[in-house]
Amino acid sequence: MKQILMILLLSTTVIFYYGCSEDDDPINPPATDTVAVNYNDLIISERTLPFDDALSAVDLFSGMIVKDSSRYKDANLIDSIALGDSVYYLRSGDLSDFPVSVPGYRTRFKLVMLQASQSQFDTMKVIPDSDTTLSENDFTADNTGSFTAPLLFNTVYGFYLKGKFDDNVTPYPVYGLLYLEEAYNESTGFKLKFDIKINKEGRNQFRSQ
Repeated sequence: MKQILMILLLSTTVIFYYGCSEDDDPINPPATDTVAVNYNDLIISERTLPFDDALSAVDLFSGMIVKDSSRYKDANLIDSIALGDSVYYLRSGDLSDFPVSVPGYRTRFKLVMLQASQSQFDTMKVIPDSDTTLSENDFTADNTGSFTAPLLFNTVYGFYLKGKFDDNVTPYPVYGLLYLEEAYNESTGFKLKFDIKINKEGRNQFRSQ
């Protein structure tokens, strides 16, 4: 009887072992690529009162919309006084209107494509450059171009999170692509919907959707 029980126990163990693949291992799950990351359908809002609580800033590294007063912001949504309140752009987070005690981080931009379809952006894997590598010299602006609602162009910008690298927040330079998907007005103000792709190890290599 003991021999029969032992055979049944061993058979059950063998079936269980071979029935589970490595992907099913709850202790050692398969590795995922966390270097090239995509964040989709982010919605940032116009800066309205109370300004410090307005969700008009973005942490591009983590793909999170944050309050305008957040010290982790990489960019703010700003309205252009010179061109009227209905014209907006994204500006480097260190150029905050708040006192110097709560600046964000510096971000540098470059125009990649004035007009791109969603599918073109989804399949975009590099920021066009004279060579295959990127440096901070490839990014020459503190803000994007201006846009309105609705968008005239679905524009693609490249960006470099200079402030976070300079301040040792990130161990590598972080480069990214930003796609203006949609802009519209609601009762609470202007909204911009956008997608971003980043590479956290300083490579000019991004993941397709």
